[in-house]
Amino acid sequence: MARPTAEDRRRDYLEIGTEIATSFGAAASARATVDALAEVKVAEVADRAGVTKGAIYHVWPSQEAYRKDLLARLLEQSRQTGVRRMRELLATTEVDDDARRLLQRHARFVYDQQKDDPAFFARFSFFLYAADPDVRNLLARGDDNVVDDFAPHVELYLELVGRRLREPFTMELLLRSVSALFQGLCLRYRTSPDLVEQPPGEPTLYGRGLEALVEHFSEPVPEDAPRGAPPR
Repeated sequence: MARPTAEDRRRDYLEIGTEIATSFGAAASARATVDALAEVKVAEVADRAGVTKGAIYHVWPSQEAYRKDLLARLLEQSRQTGVRRMRELLATTEVDDDARRLLQRHARFVYDQQKDDPAFFARFSFFLYAADPDVRNLLARGDDNVVDDFAPHVELYLELVGRRLREPFTMELLLRSVSALFQGLCLRYRTSPDLVEQPPGEPTLYGRGLEALVEHFSEPVPEDAPRGAPPR
């Protein structure tokens, strides 16, 4: 059997950290909000991996460096879950009414996935260290990736519902606004869930806000517009 490569070991150590950061039950999740990554200690990662702490520090120079890479991994996993769900829903959507219901189903899915997820809230602890260029770049890169990953799907959604971005707005402005809305509502849920939770069967507050933002940032495609014209 081939010996594990350095990249194999790095991936395994991050996977163990992911398990630690996301292993909180419902009761514990209220405590482990922004401090989820603080629960991840290099000593425990090494113990679970069956190696010494020195083996971990051979890959990362410090516990903080390890946690930064772990945060990047958690953000990537969270984002890709939403992207996969959007792709699945779009693949089964053909008519306008279905597309609008799709937006609400996707909003419900991502909101329910993230509102109690300690890994999602772990990112907020790093805003305390935003003066650190590495941390600032890491968080900014995560936001940039949201734009890159979701833009094609939002463009397809707009096409399905017969809309296009209107000047002076851009896809980047729309998606950054949506991201800010989502993060703010998730934080609000942690402090005042009764203000953001909706009755069963009703669209989420995030879903309503998402639809409002899309409506505001876009306009109906004129009937005489060339078919397949790129969104502005």
